[in-house]
Amino acid sequence: MLILIKLIGVMIAGAGLTLFAAPQMLKKVVDFIAVGKRFYWAGVIRSAIGLLLFLASTQSTVPLAALCVGMIFLLSGLIAFACDLEKTKTWMASSAEMPVLIVRLLGLLGSSFGVLILSIF
Repeated sequence: MLILIKLIGVMIAGAGLTLFAAPQMLKKVVDFIAVGKRFYWAGVIRSAIGLLLFLASTQSTVPLAALCVGMIFLLSGLIAFACDLEKTKTWMASSAEMPVLIVRLLGLLGSSFGVLILSIF
């Protein structure tokens, strides 16, 4: 299970660095997720990652940090089901128009979550 979690950490860090290097990818990702019910699938994936982190927290070097990161992912996935889909799509479309500097900073923030996952497991 630790190998799977480290792989997830690498993928999250890679996605954040990709967003940092190519901010125009945010618009492509938003356009992809906004089609149909893909937003709910993203919520399922985030919830599954959170559940995995939550369950594997006993094997981590810093269990409290692993629990907190797992809860963040789990709650963000569950919030996807509580929000209205049309309002969320409108919010995502407006977030795709953010300035490049802000998108790059968000990419760094996302990659830091991946590095955090790698460092606590």
